[in-house]
Amino acid sequence: MSLFNLYAGRQTSSYLSLLILLTLSTLAVAQPEAGDERAIVVPVSDKLVDFFSGSTPSSIDELEAAQAHVRELAETVQKTVVGVGVGAAQGSGVIISRDGYVLTAAHVSGRPGRMARLFLSDGRMVPARTLGLNKTFDAGLMKIAIDDWEDQNWPHADMGSSVDVELGQWVMAVGHPGGFQADRNPVVRLGRIVHTYKDVLTSDCTLIGGDSGGPLFGMDGRVVGIHSRIGPELSHNVHAPVDSYKEGWERMANEEQWGQMPGAPLVGVTGGQNPDKAEIESIVPGSPAAKAGIRKGDIIIEFAGKDISTFDSLVNVVGIHRPGEEVMVKILRDDKEIDIKLTIGQANGRIPDAPEEDSSLQEQPVAAEYNSWLSYIAAYKPATIHQKNHSEIVNAFTPVVTKADNSTVKVLDKKRPLALGVIVSADGYVLTKASEILSDEREFPLICEDSRGNKYEASFVSHRPKVDLLMLKLDARKLKPIKWNTDPQPLGSWLVSPTNNGKPLAIGVVSAHPRAIRGGLLGVFLGETPDGVRVEQVFPNTAAARAKMARGDIILKVNEVEIMNREHLIETVRSHLPGEKITLQVRRGDEQLDIDAVLGREEDIAGSRAVEQQNLGGPLSSRRSGFQSVLQHDTVLRPEQCGGPILNTKGQAIGINIARATRVSSYALPATVIVALIEEMKTRDADAVNEPGDAAN
Repeated sequence: MSLFNLYAGRQTSSYLSLLILLTLSTLAVAQPEAGDERAIVVPVSDKLVDFFSGSTPSSIDELEAAQAHVRELAETVQKTVVGVGVGAAQGSGVIISRDGYVLTAAHVSGRPGRMARLFLSDGRMVPARTLGLNKTFDAGLMKIAIDDWEDQNWPHADMGSSVDVELGQWVMAVGHPGGFQADRNPVVRLGRIVHTYKDVLTSDCTLIGGDSGGPLFGMDGRVVGIHSRIGPELSHNVHAPVDSYKEGWERMANEEQWGQMPGAPLVGVTGGQNPDKAEIESIVPGSPAAKAGIRKGDIIIEFAGKDISTFDSLVNVVGIHRPGEEVMVKILRDDKEIDIKLTIGQANGRIPDAPEEDSSLQEQPVAAEYNSWLSYIAAYKPATIHQKNHSEIVNAFTPVVTKADNSTVKVLDKKRPLALGVIVSADGYVLTKASEILSDEREFPLICEDSRGNKYEASFVSHRPKVDLLMLKLDARKLKPIKWNTDPQPLGSWLVSPTNNGKPLAIGVVSAHPRAIRGGLLGVFLGETPDGVRVEQVFPNTAAARAKMARGDIILKVNEVEIMNREHLIETVRSHLPGEKITLQVRRGDEQLDIDAVLGREEDIAGSRAVEQQNLGGPLSSRRSGFQSVLQHDTVLRPEQCGGPILNTKGQAIGINIARATRVSSYALPATVIVALIEEMKTRDADAVNEPGDAAN
């Protein structure tokens, strides 16, 4: 019997942190030879060496040449990247030999000798076995557990050299953020090396839970690092250097485990039972917290100048500091605020056994020895000049945005920016993101400001909730409409988001092929029986729990739609948005009941720790799911920067930015979707007579 999550329609993936576990087979100590002629490699042409080493691009022609290379690299390395899974937990890895050795993170593979599943890019699932791990570098090794590996001739990458990695050089991160998804390719992110340290590489290729163990490629397709953990900023993405795998190869292949996690911060408190406060439940004797005078029952409200609202936020804030650092801690004790000075200690570096599916995560110490629940990095501020979005790099795309500059507007409520918009016809029609505009309190007309500073009244025309688009009409003529390009966009293609001031807002690349992003979450595991689709488990604090659904319920209908099977139920529920109410007809024993449920979001199951990780990437759009087709890209945007066009290197709009979706992704509605809607959306909605400010739900 398979159990499925109604949010994702797949086995539940762990968003808990850049971690997860798994496993492989046969013991052979021979390290894959460097320069394996059968390994996947994408040679860099001489004319691109300087750019990929960190030089400022000199022309659009150079950027397009780099794009051609990145596209080839993104497609080529896909087949070497695997999803890794044990039970419901998932991570990533990369095959680096034709006989099936796989590099991953130590906190992903866990202890040696465990059986695991690997999800290949062609859709196959193969068994694997965990081998050894070097905890000092968070390096783990696995092997595909199939005897006839010679017949398989596994597609594989080559190991490069991390000692030669330099600041500012371009790299590509690939993995399965949020866990493996059958309808999504391994996700591509392009960035640069922003920091090197004795035991880590740091890049601005954004990562999140599920990416752990995935590869960081150099521009020639050789692996230079393995994803390990994240920090508080988008440029804090930490990778274990590939040289640590080479140096410890024989020991890992022989299933040894050694070392300890380096320089991990320790406070020495436990908590997590109170979901609304960072309430301390116990103090480790002799710990920094004990020495500072923190007591059981204290509520931490501020740590090192940062507000603390939950125990999860405390975990993340502690994780960015170094042992030995002195910080001020503000606590609430007996309704009085007290300031305490605390010197952060160092944990012993132990990586715990990976949690089993039925283990309790209620009590989690604030120490990086519990790496499975911490996101942390050395608190070094990376040099801005080495980041992908440094002004010298972004401004090289200025010739691209000038072609669309007069077609982009700012949508304002008086002087407050709400969103960007795109002019779709010369007679004043503008498309924008509806959920950033519409509210019960907002009144029309609004104001749209063009690239010349001209301001026009904008009236409500139509709203399409399914795609979160709003059509406005400006009191203007002879405007410059955007030029659309409906061609498919290959992985790794440059994408440029313009403002209306002649400068690029941000740059990114295509991360995943277009796919549907489904909507609301019910919060149940499902099984199929001869009687119908059966609820096997109800998650706490979800729509199903609030609606008092129960294990054993047989779901017969959703909103009068008769349910044929489990997949039909999943698709029916996911067609509705978070916040929508659905009515389920269920059979419970001899009774037939109608149950109303208001659908929730993925974090209802993933937990608040997943929310904390997403918050490390800044605010997300309130509407970021329930789309039939989106193009995922790695451009970093704010919610109010959505609604405008996203361009290819020719200055043509390939879509509209529709959501800041996760720490690692933004979504664009493809031009094919938009072009098909423009003419019909010019017709005024029947209920728009009074210029409503209807909520976008």
